[in-house]
Amino acid sequence: MKKTVLVLVLSIVLLAVFGTEAKAQIPKEGPQSFTHGYNVTFKVLPMGQERVQMTYEVMGVTIGDTPEDLNHNSSLRCLGALHAVKGEYKDDSGFCVVTRPDGDQIFATYKAAGKMGGIAKGTYTVVGGTGKLVGIQGSGEFTRIDVRPAAEGTLQGYARNKGHYKLP
Repeated sequence: MKKTVLVLVLSIVLLAVFGTEAKAQIPKEGPQSFTHGYNVTFKVLPMGQERVQMTYEVMGVTIGDTPEDLNHNSSLRCLGALHAVKGEYKDDSGFCVVTRPDGDQIFATYKAAGKMGGIAKGTYTVVGGTGKLVGIQGSGEFTRIDVRPAAEGTLQGYARNKGHYKLP
């Protein structure tokens, strides 16, 4: 009986250690197709009636179009800024960290143009990562849609992203 329990415990430990490693293989390159859902908090510096400078922090989740997507079930944090004139901006930019379920991270920069509280289009560049993603590079495009805020002083929305990544 003791041998059976010992074998069972050892099997579970080995499966936990080596089974997750086998499952965690990431292709050296591939497409990215995912959606970010996000919540934004921001600080605004009004500049007369037509201009505003804004800095913001984004927190959200990423859902891949398929469970195999590199970003599937990840969390998202971004810091960014923009300058809007009459509600339109051409210089939205920032930096993001995507944290995967295994703890590895992907780092990206982005640039966008659009309307406050509306639709923006932009590009992103994958500039690095941690763990199995060290040296990752990539790029893509996104369309971001802000929806009616759930509470004053916040902003919610989602972004559809399509791109490609490559590991060394």
